[in-house]
Amino acid sequence: MMKEWKKVMDEMLADVDMKPSLDSIDTKQVTAKWIKEYLDGVLSLNHFQDYWKRWVPRLYSPTLNESCLNWSFNEDDTNRIMFTPLEEFICNGDPAVVLAAMTQLDKPPSVCGRVFKLGEPTYSCRECGMDNTCVLCVSCFKQSQHRFHKYKMGTSTGGGCCDCGDKEAWKKAPFCDIHIAGTIRGDADEAAVDDGGGGIESTTTTPTATAAASADDASKGLPEHMAERTRIAFDAVLWYAYSLLTSEYSVEFISRLPDENMQENDSYCTILYNDEVHTFEQVIGTINRVIKCSQRNSIEYVTNIDREGRAVVKCSDIQHCNEVKSQIESITSRHSNKPLKVIVVHSYIVAHQIFAMKLLSWLQAFLAHGEAFRAIFTEVVLRPRSGYSILKGIMTSDSQLWKSARTHWHRLLISGMLLEYENKKALAKVFTKNYGSVMKDYIKDDHDHSFSISSLAVQLFTVPTLAHHLIANDDALFILLNTFISECSRKCNAVGKLEFEKNVSIGNFKRAQYILYDLRYLLSSIPDKWTDDMRRSFLQGLSILLNLITMMQGMDPVTRQIGQHMEYEPEWESPFNLHIKLAYCISLVLKWCGTDKVVLVKAYRLTLKKLQENPCYDPNEQKDLRELCNYSVMCLNYDVSTKPVSIHLTLSRFLAGLHLHLEKFELSFDGPEFDMPKPNPVQLIEPVLRTQVMISQVHAGMWRRNGYALLNQLYFYHNVKCRTEMLDRDVTLLQVGASLIESNEFLIHLLNKFNLINWANSGFESVILRNREDDSTRQTIYLLEEFLQLLIVIIGERYIPGVSNITTEDRIKKEIIQHLCIKPLPHSELNKTIPDDLTHETGLDDVIEELAVFKKPNQTYGKGVYELKNIFFNEYNVFYYHYTREELSKSEEEQRKRRTNAGELECCPPPQLPKLNPSFNMIVNLLQCDVMLFIMQTVLTRANNLRAMSFSEPQVHKTLHLIGYALQEEESKNYPFLLFSEKAVRYKIPSLVEELLSCPRVEAHKALVKWVLRKFKDVLRTDESTASTSNTTEVTEKRPLDKSDDEEKERRAKKAAERRARIMAQMTAMQNNFIKENAQMFEEATSEMNRTETTSSIKMDTSLPIDEEPTALGPNQSTRLNVEKQLVCILCQEEQMITADGPTMVLAAFVHQATVLCQNRGYEEIMDVSKQDPLYLHANLGPAPHTSTCGHVMHSACWQKYFDNVRLKEHRRPYRLRHPASFDVDKQEFLCPLCECLSNTVLPLVPSLSTIQTSYPKNRMAFDDWLFCIQTTTSKKLKVCHGTFKCQEDCSNAHCNACENASNSGTEPDSPIDSDSATCTIQMHQVYQSSSHEHLKQDFGDKAADFLALFPPQHSELSSSLKEMIQLYTQVTYTRGLNLNPHPSDRRLAPMAWKSCSYTIHSIETILRESKKPLLGSLSSRQRDCLESLVRIMGVLGRTWPRSIVISSHGLRLLSILLEVPDKGPSILQWDTFGFLIPLTFSLPSLFSLDEPAPIPTGGTLELHTLRLMFISHIVKILIQMDMKEVAATGMETEDEDEQGMNGVFDVLKLMRKQVENVSGRAVWSRVQEACIPFLRCCVLFYHFLTDVPAPSALLESGGDTFETMCAYLDLAREPNQLFGSARVLEMVERWIRHEDVQMYLLDKTSVFAVKEPLKLNHLVELPQDYSELINTVSSFTCPNSDHEDSRNPTMCLVCGEVLCSQSYCCQTELNKVIIGACNYHAHRCGAGVGIFLRVRECEVMFLASPHRGCYVSPPYLDNYGETDQGLRRGNPLHLCQERYKKLQTQWLSHSIHEEIARYIESSNNIVPAQWQHL
Repeated sequence: MMKEWKKVMDEMLADVDMKPSLDSIDTKQVTAKWIKEYLDGVLSLNHFQDYWKRWVPRLYSPTLNESCLNWSFNEDDTNRIMFTPLEEFICNGDPAVVLAAMTQLDKPPSVCGRVFKLGEPTYSCRECGMDNTCVLCVSCFKQSQHRFHKYKMGTSTGGGCCDCGDKEAWKKAPFCDIHIAGTIRGDADEAAVDDGGGGIESTTTTPTATAAASADDASKGLPEHMAERTRIAFDAVLWYAYSLLTSEYSVEFISRLPDENMQENDSYCTILYNDEVHTFEQVIGTINRVIKCSQRNSIEYVTNIDREGRAVVKCSDIQHCNEVKSQIESITSRHSNKPLKVIVVHSYIVAHQIFAMKLLSWLQAFLAHGEAFRAIFTEVVLRPRSGYSILKGIMTSDSQLWKSARTHWHRLLISGMLLEYENKKALAKVFTKNYGSVMKDYIKDDHDHSFSISSLAVQLFTVPTLAHHLIANDDALFILLNTFISECSRKCNAVGKLEFEKNVSIGNFKRAQYILYDLRYLLSSIPDKWTDDMRRSFLQGLSILLNLITMMQGMDPVTRQIGQHMEYEPEWESPFNLHIKLAYCISLVLKWCGTDKVVLVKAYRLTLKKLQENPCYDPNEQKDLRELCNYSVMCLNYDVSTKPVSIHLTLSRFLAGLHLHLEKFELSFDGPEFDMPKPNPVQLIEPVLRTQVMISQVHAGMWRRNGYALLNQLYFYHNVKCRTEMLDRDVTLLQVGASLIESNEFLIHLLNKFNLINWANSGFESVILRNREDDSTRQTIYLLEEFLQLLIVIIGERYIPGVSNITTEDRIKKEIIQHLCIKPLPHSELNKTIPDDLTHETGLDDVIEELAVFKKPNQTYGKGVYELKNIFFNEYNVFYYHYTREELSKSEEEQRKRRTNAGELECCPPPQLPKLNPSFNMIVNLLQCDVMLFIMQTVLTRANNLRAMSFSEPQVHKTLHLIGYALQEEESKNYPFLLFSEKAVRYKIPSLVEELLSCPRVEAHKALVKWVLRKFKDVLRTDESTASTSNTTEVTEKRPLDKSDDEEKERRAKKAAERRARIMAQMTAMQNNFIKENAQMFEEATSEMNRTETTSSIKMDTSLPIDEEPTALGPNQSTRLNVEKQLVCILCQEEQMITADGPTMVLAAFVHQATVLCQNRGYEEIMDVSKQDPLYLHANLGPAPHTSTCGHVMHSACWQKYFDNVRLKEHRRPYRLRHPASFDVDKQEFLCPLCECLSNTVLPLVPSLSTIQTSYPKNRMAFDDWLFCIQTTTSKKLKVCHGTFKCQEDCSNAHCNACENASNSGTEPDSPIDSDSATCTIQMHQVYQSSSHEHLKQDFGDKAADFLALFPPQHSELSSSLKEMIQLYTQVTYTRGLNLNPHPSDRRLAPMAWKSCSYTIHSIETILRESKKPLLGSLSSRQRDCLESLVRIMGVLGRTWPRSIVISSHGLRLLSILLEVPDKGPSILQWDTFGFLIPLTFSLPSLFSLDEPAPIPTGGTLELHTLRLMFISHIVKILIQMDMKEVAATGMETEDEDEQGMNGVFDVLKLMRKQVENVSGRAVWSRVQEACIPFLRCCVLFYHFLTDVPAPSALLESGGDTFETMCAYLDLAREPNQLFGSARVLEMVERWIRHEDVQMYLLDKTSVFAVKEPLKLNHLVELPQDYSELINTVSSFTCPNSDHEDSRNPTMCLVCGEVLCSQSYCCQTELNKVIIGACNYHAHRCGAGVGIFLRVRECEVMFLASPHRGCYVSPPYLDNYGETDQGLRRGNPLHLCQERYKKLQTQWLSHSIHEEIARYIESSNNIVPAQWQHL
């Protein structure tokens, strides 16, 4: 048949016409021709292919030598030419009209069947779903009842479909509101469905016959001719696509083309295929090297290969293509043994394959038009041709296809065959029949399971009726198990047991284990009714399963190592991985067996037969005779400590599971049904008993030399993942043995296996005395404890259905109670303690509310926990068999504490046990048999004998626990044969227990001894007084203290009180003597303490109790506090006073570029720091350097030494180990030595500025006069050339100020600057300089003296170390703020430091405003230290240069911008007022100090007038932006007298030509006051720390930062007439308004960028309350670089809300010559390298510090139990927690993302660093 297809393809390639024009084709004629041929009965596949072979190469062929990444097809032409004729042929008319009419006539679909794409959100109902594979799509879920139930969210791995409308998938509400309309059917349809649903009965119909009948019925909705045309078209499309996509082509096919076509179209394609062996990097490098393309193009090629499964990497002639192929194979074969798959094919074949996949997509969409089309499709794919159907061919050829081709076929089959039951049934039968070959192909393949046709199993085997039909009629169970066992047989050793070798690849075996998942799906629905066919087929499959578990019985045995440690760890993981996957299937098989007596009997017989044929013992080996208490027993001879033991006993445990169902059908082990050769009970329990002894010996320390492999096995043996089919079954089998074997014999067998027969002998103590140092004694004591523990488990663990009359719900309750007795647990941890096979979906939720109370979390990042209700503490069992040793200890301690607090006995008595089923009643007899009583007697006797060496507390504790069990069971009267109390008296057990009360050895268990004695009295009823008080049956009771106990307690308490009194008297006398002897020292200490307290009070209380409110600025400035600080260095621990000339102390600090406060991130020009003026802070508030500190103090010398050591250490560290570091020393980063906070510089501590420069004489110069002088000075400035060149000759920095300063060393310039020199026109050498005093005095007139007095020349010196640290800090703000390398003499050093200061103050003010804290009353120590140090550093910054010409030039330039308002300069809208105020404040004092260091601002008149000038500009900016119509609409009613003083506002508004009619001046001013608040708050913070003037009390309280209060503190005018009453001010305002940008803004606010005042608080994006809304929103997000392919990891920026394609090569970008991911690049644009993202499908927040650092943190979404769900592993409904999101918001606003990342990396234990740059 393959030859026929190839022949068709050869013919198709032979007569290709390359000349037709796209416009020459008339599709109507083509359709008419096909219809005519159809009517004539001659239409065939060839007619369609003749048409396709003519046009496909024309439309889809790659272009020769063109980049394959640039391929594009004209979709309009292709649809018109290729697909429209098909639709017109089927419809015989306009397809749109015909199909629309059919849709109206057809019933609405009752089944959704939406095929999920990769990453698409899915929802499953935990209450209604039959299993967790039953899911809904978003649309159906939103319209269903399940949205109000307990549902789970998840993301699809691709390939599944929505189960809405499938009645077998849901317990209730199977339809959503959309699809319920399609449930109205006729009686005939219902009957057909019912017949299909019960399809378990034997049937001889084939899938083809069934599908044909179904198609005939379904296609009745179509006209007969239309149905036939549809069959012909579908047949042509499917066979064409199948032959193209599943056949291998080579050059030999092309050689059959005519020569003219070969010469004209000699183009071939080199196709590179995907595999799972080579990495992305290897393939990228290979393509880059071979194709000679860019890195970006290589990444695109690899992305296409990964997404599609293959990609054409070269289109050229055959020789060139073969060369490329050879090179790729040669290079990739070096990476691994297997080279990449590369083929060379003709471009026509590529074109036809592209078209074939488009045909499949078209067909998938076309099938949605009705059920009739899907029925015909099913008929066509099942119709055999030459004995081979398309469906079978697709399945058997699946592994030959590439990803995209596979996906197209899979989606087509799901869309066409899974919506109707009969179609699905036909598909399932073919799938089951070919399952073996499909899985064999998958095992040999290397693609993920989701891309294999075998993944359809979950869609087919999870339908209950379909699964039962396949088992009964198609031998599905046999086929699955036979396929798997064929793979297992390759892993068997010589004795037929599975054996796994270390370091041998088991990849194929791991892939084969997917069969076990399919087996689980097949068995997931337990049948209610059985048929003979089902019994036969099930038992046939069971026989194969028994062969498998026989292979596993005894696999991976271990032998105790003696002498030396194990050299190599054995392979233990593979057996456990196999068990974990098979265990659930075994549990399901046991449930199946438990529903039918016939099946159960045959399964039990088969299992017994297997055990008989595969004994774990030698039948011919001689047994050992053991005697104890006059009982003789023949025991199996097997020493666990010397012979191999296996923990894998699957066959024995399977029998234990079957045995639990016998009693239900009145069967027994010795019944006639099982009269056959079989192992006896002793032989049955032998392998399990060996395992228990081995575990006990491990606990006793006897297997230490066996390494960690054995410990890991024991861990998983007890772990919740494995224990259901391991530990629990072992306990059950031992309980079976205890019920079948005589009790004394059973105990002797146990003692023999534990090697404790000698311990029971009376001479054992004498043997110990002779061998005191022997380890065997200690080991024997431990083994006895383990033996008693095992007895407690066998007797007491009855919460297993079948052992006692309990349900699965009772079992879950017991598990919950036991774990809540350890501590309160959150829901997620509680859920982990219960096996999956018990909980299903709502098992925990069904019982938890009855047992526990939910406590909501108290803290932001806490978890809600469940606390057990008091009434259930009585069921606590201290020796619960699922406890680890740690859990046992913790639970006992917690329960003892709880009982003591409740006034109960401080002990943990055994709980009341549930009643055993009759077949297990003999377990209770263990408690009263002679051997047990003898063991109890021996333990108690040796405990009372203080010389006995074999005593241990756990022995006594466990023995008392067993006695308690016996007494309670006797008291319950459930077992008439139980007479423990009488027999115990004969063995003197009550008296021995009573003796324990006086035994000092068991002090910790005295309370339990009392409880046991009382229980004895209750049972024996020895006297009337005791009987009258023993009327309770509860396990725990209030502590009734005897009179003797009360007296003894009182006596001891009295003695203790007397002793405490004596000790206290002695201590008092000693203290008095010491004080007398050291009186002088105490006086000095007291005075020092008082002085310190006074100083501290001054430091802490920033407000002074004075009559007048303090004023920070101007001639009315209040007294400046000067507090001396003495701090301790955290490195050398020495105290140091902060002075200007003493040793310098520093704070660890961190500076980074920030955009958190940016008001608009959409303007790239504004966000580009290179285009901003560094002199002032832009109105957008960034990007700008932010400074923070942890507040820890060091000497500068100590810090320098510490940093040098860190740098040396990091450089010595191997490079491969340096990546995970939380800091980069090459970027000058380090961690604070104390708190490990990330730092990259230091903030030098500067003393109070008043100590360095005292306040200037009070100057009451009027603001108007000052403004006149400043304007005059500005107008008289000179643009001069500095005239000297002290910088290097090759210096290219246009901002270098070395020449202007003449040097930084303090030397004088070679030639002084001539202030009268010509104007300098060369910008690089241009300096602003003020005219001399003499020239200006005559311009100032009588104001000269007052004005020049504002600039006194005096100054004091700073220490060289302080200057060095200040310059170090300024270099960091310069390098981080401008992203430049350090430069010691750049004129932008000071402006960048000023910008950092203003931005940081803005930041702190924003945090305080957002948290609604007092402005100065709630500053954290970090904020206070940062502000204080930063402002003081800025104050003395000018002193670090010997001349202030640069700073003076900055001041004149600022004044020029502000007062002259040049047209090409910035307008008032473009600067931030406070960001302009800071540099102006620090540069103005040096206006006339060109040859001296810059003076320090003191808060005098100069600073006051500077602030007032900026305050006026800020008000003008607010008025420019104010909407007068809005003010008029919301204006307030005012009296005339309220309007007094408002003229100044109207004067300014008139200058702006704004309409002021019907506008209240008071309303306008009220808005101005409100808008000024953020600016004034920043000013208060700044001037408070600049002047050290204490703040008024109002600013220390919430809500005290009013306009009036802050203006009073800053001595600012509060009325507009006071501010704008001057003609000079109005003239200045008019200049601001005349600026071109302002005029444009007044005409159209959208034409010019402007930040609205007041500055808004930035917030993270608003997130939906329900997480499902968010995940649904991004479900439609497509990768912007991958032709609208769905993004695998959509990630949302929480700053701006943009959704990105994360962790994918397709969206990587090159930045600074480094390839980075989409999130990193976005963080660079949006956050200056810092980003905060929400990975939507993983539900986790990601912090990024681009490009190499990042961390994941908890998301702000919580489930109903107060827990996060990172990775959506639990899938519970999630809702936004506002507190958590607010904390995230605070972290972002406080610029602490860098710190959080560093702390995460420091605390992380990940050895392999994450590749953050790829995200």
